Amino acid sequence: MTTSHPVEIELKLALPPQQAATFIKLMARRRSVPAQQALRTRYFDTPDFALSAQGIALRVRRVGRRWLQTLKTEGERRGGLSQRAEYEMAITRGTPDWSRFPAEAQAWVPEVLRAQLVPVFETDFSRTAWQLVDKRGTAIEVALDVGEVRAGACRQPICEIELELKAGQPDALFELAQGWAQRLDCLPLDISKAERGVRLAHDQNPEPVKSVSLVLDGRMSVEDSFAAIVQSCLAQFQANLPGVLESDDIEYVHQARVALRRLRAALRLYRRVCVSPDDLMEGLRALTGALGPARDWDVLCSETLPPIAPHYPDTAAWQQGCAALEAHRAGARATMQTDLLQAHAGAWLLAFQRWLLQRGWHSSPAGGGAPEAQRFVQLSPLLAWARQALHKGQRRVELAARDFAHLQPLQRHALRIAIKRQRYAVEFFQTLFAGPRLARSLEALRNAQDSLGRARDMHMAGELLTAAQANTGPMGPFVMGWLAARQTDATQDESAGHVRECLKLKPDFDKA
Repeated sequence: MTTSHPVEIELKLALPPQQAATFIKLMARRRSVPAQQALRTRYFDTPDFALSAQGIALRVRRVGRRWLQTLKTEGERRGGLSQRAEYEMAITRGTPDWSRFPAEAQAWVPEVLRAQLVPVFETDFSRTAWQLVDKRGTAIEVALDVGEVRAGACRQPICEIELELKAGQPDALFELAQGWAQRLDCLPLDISKAERGVRLAHDQNPEPVKSVSLVLDGRMSVEDSFAAIVQSCLAQFQANLPGVLESDDIEYVHQARVALRRLRAALRLYRRVCVSPDDLMEGLRALTGALGPARDWDVLCSETLPPIAPHYPDTAAWQQGCAALEAHRAGARATMQTDLLQAHAGAWLLAFQRWLLQRGWHSSPAGGGAPEAQRFVQLSPLLAWARQALHKGQRRVELAARDFAHLQPLQRHALRIAIKRQRYAVEFFQTLFAGPRLARSLEALRNAQDSLGRARDMHMAGELLTAAQANTGPMGPFVMGWLAARQTDATQDESAGHVRECLKLKPDFDKA
C-alpha cells in the first residue's frame, strides 16, 4: 500500500544530550503512551552528491521487519520549521524501488541519475514517539531521536526533537517548542539529518555563517520585505549560535553579533510600519549585551595586539602580559555563554519566528488591530517606500557628518551608527537599485564604517587595558602609549577622507 504525504510540516529542535532524560519525564506527564523504535536508515545519492545539491534526500529505512523508502524535496525552512514535499511508502528490500513512487515523485530524479545511486551514509538512532491530540483537534507527533550519523569512519551524534504537524495550524508547533526551549535550552534546528550526513561524507566541519544577499522585488509589499529581511537576520544568528556556545572560533561571536546588529537596523528601519513587541526587543537587547564584551576582548587579543608585539623589546614580559589578558578574555567568554543561556536564546528565536508567522505587526502593542493608515503602508508596494527610507537615511548621515574635524568622540560614535544603519539599509534593498553607482556608494559606506570602527576599537582597547593593567606588568602601559600615538591627526584624516567619499558617492535612489 502506497502512502504519500505531499507536504510535511515539522519543527525541529536540537536538545542538549544531558536534557534527554528530563524531556522524557516531561512527556510522561502528558499521559500519551510512547512508541519506541530502533531506526537504521541508508541515504542514497550519486557519487558526486547530485541529489543533495538539489535539496533532495532519498532514504531507505528499516522499521522492524518492514522497509520504507522516502523522498524529500527542498522546501521552506525557518527557525526550525520546515515545509517540504515528502513521498513515503513500503517496499520489499533495502534499495529504492522507483516503480513504487508516484509520477510526481519520480519527476524529481531523472533516470540518468537513478542509475548512479549508491549508499553514501547512514543514520542509526532510537526514536521515542508520542501522539498528542488536543480538544481543538490539533494533532502532533513528537519524536525524540538519539543516536548518530555515520559516513565511513566519521561519526556525529544525534539528539533532537521533531514535532510533525498531523492536523491543525503550525502555530501549535511553536507553542510546544517555546516551552521546551525555555526549560531545556533547546535551539531551533534547520539542518536535517541528511544534510549532516552529506557534510560528514565530505568531511566538512561547521563554519561561521556570514550574511547573505537578499533578492527583493519592488512589487512585493512592505510587510513581505520586512518579514524576508528579519528572517534573513534571524537565520544568520541561529546558524552561528551553536558555535558561539560550543566553539573557540571567535568568528562565530563576530558573525552572531553582526546578525543582531543587522536585525536591530532592520527593526529600526521599519519601526513605524511593523512595530515589534516589547518582549522581543528586550530579548534582543539582552542577547546583544551578552555578545558585546566578549567580542571586545576578542578584538583586543586577536587583532589589536599582534601588530604591536614585534615592537615590544621584552618577549617574555609580552607573553606574560598577554597571558593575563587571555585570562580576562576567557572570563568574558564564559560570562557570555552563561548570559546567553540565561537569556534563553533558543526560546527567543522561536518566539520571533512565531511572531513573523502570525504577522504580529497587524496588532498594536496595546492590543487591537493596527491603525488603517499603517495597514495601508504595510501592504503598499516596496519600491517607493524603500526609496523614501534610503533618502532619509542619507540625510541623517549628512547631518551627522557636518564639520567632521570638530566632532567630539560621542558625535563620531553617532556618525558611525548612522553610517552603519544606512549601509545595512542599502544592502537590504540593493537588488532594487542595482548599478555601478550604488556599488561604489556601498563600498564607501563600508570603508567609512570600518575606519570609524577602528578608532572605536582603539578606544575600547584602552578601557580594557586600564581595567586589566594591574596584571599586565609594563606591557600594558606600552600598548596604551602605542594606541595613543596611533590616535593622531593622521588617523582622523583617514576617517575624514572616507566620510567625504561616502557623502560624495551617494547614489540616485530615484532610478531603479
